Amino acid sequence: MRLVANGIEHEVLIAGPEDGPPVLLIHGLGWDHSLWQGQIALLAGKGYRVVAPDLRGMGATNKPDMTYSVDLYAEDMLALMDALAIPRFAVVGFSLGGIVAAAMVGTAKERLEGAVIACCAVHATPEGQSGTEAMLARAVTLGPLAFAREQAAAIWHQDYAAANPEAVERFVQWRAGMDQAALTRAFRAGYGIDYRPELAGSRLPIRFIAADRDPFASVEAMVELDRLTPHSDLVVIEGSGHMAPIEQPEALDAALLDFLERRVF
Repeated sequence: MRLVANGIEHEVLIAGPEDGPPVLLIHGLGWDHSLWQGQIALLAGKGYRVVAPDLRGMGATNKPDMTYSVDLYAEDMLALMDALAIPRFAVVGFSLGGIVAAAMVGTAKERLEGAVIACCAVHATPEGQSGTEAMLARAVTLGPLAFAREQAAAIWHQDYAAANPEAVERFVQWRAGMDQAALTRAFRAGYGIDYRPELAGSRLPIRFIAADRDPFASVEAMVELDRLTPHSDLVVIEGSGHMAPIEQPEALDAALLDFLERRVF
């Protein structure tokens, strides 16, 4: 369905019973709500009210030519839940979506029942930003298709890619067909952020999820986030690269359901 929130039109998939406990699923950079297709079916079948939007600049949501930021994404998500008349909810974020969830822990703690933050760091570094700028400059030279192949080699673990070449190729063609200018704006959305103080001061139940082969968010980095967050725990998914929701869906589903059923609702 289409909903106007925070000044733009969002594409949102809603599933599950209207009176079910509400769960907001926030996808990662360069994806849309289809990242969560397995989790949407699972949670809706368990009686949850699932809200899975496409982020600004991605999927079928509007792609305004402006600076994107994590805080802006968080504002979008809150405005979207306001438009749906959902005052309190649990949030689940993966990769960029996990950073947005961390931002919401600080700005919307009175709205949240709990948060799952998966496969991401929550603070920027000068080295990371320089690396992103070099990557974006290379993307211009490579062109969309070659850049998408380079991205695929990074985000999918080689074992998954070898076993699922058709799925990886579908991702490559899909990523190459995206609005590349909007994708570039999304890549820069995390510049200058640091949500570690918000996590350290939170009283919410929070679950961190790490993938043991993730090149972007190491287990060690996720352990540090767990240590500084008072009411958190950490689940490590084995045998997965960055794309845990797709590479190891059963393990991620188990961690998600356990958290929602035992610690939130």
